[in-house]
Amino acid sequence: GSLDDPASLPGLAHFCEHMLFLGTDSYPDPTSYDDFINRNGGKVNAYTEDEVTVYYAELSRGALDEGLDRFGDFFRAPRFNASLVEKEIHAIDSEHAKNRQDPSWRILALLESLANPRSPVSRFHTGDLETLSTRPQEAGADVVAALRAWFDRHYCPSRMHLVTFGSSP
Repeated sequence: GSLDDPASLPGLAHFCEHMLFLGTDSYPDPTSYDDFINRNGGKVNAYTEDEVTVYYAELSRGALDEGLDRFGDFFRAPRFNASLVEKEIHAIDSEHAKNRQDPSWRILALLESLANPRSPVSRFHTGDLETLSTRPQEAGADVVAALRAWFDRHYCPSRMHLVTFGSSP
């Protein structure tokens, strides 16, 4: 979740969530997963909260095996394609701009800003153009390398859970 963001890259967990959907070693096309889900009568989404990131999908029973393989490849072999970074950062920036209009989001952001400054709770979590692009570029940071290192540290089997459900055959 976002409380694990490095202080120098607020929004990195959210950015990881976005980038995992955009191709893997076995399924390199950035739209491959969404296309597969849509072809099989499903839907997919994800969200990042303070302590967790949740990915979920629905699809037809006949597509389950391939769907699980495609989903599992997110975590086995994500591409983190550098050519898609700018587009996804702009998508996150748009989400942030939309969130800022929501009064309940603004109240939560105010409350979080009052937390102990040494606590990750006090930091900005969503990410935006400033935190994921402008500042890292000014500091000479490679956002994709930071993403890969963060992913390798946080996306490990001991920290993950998979839940499936459906009708029996």
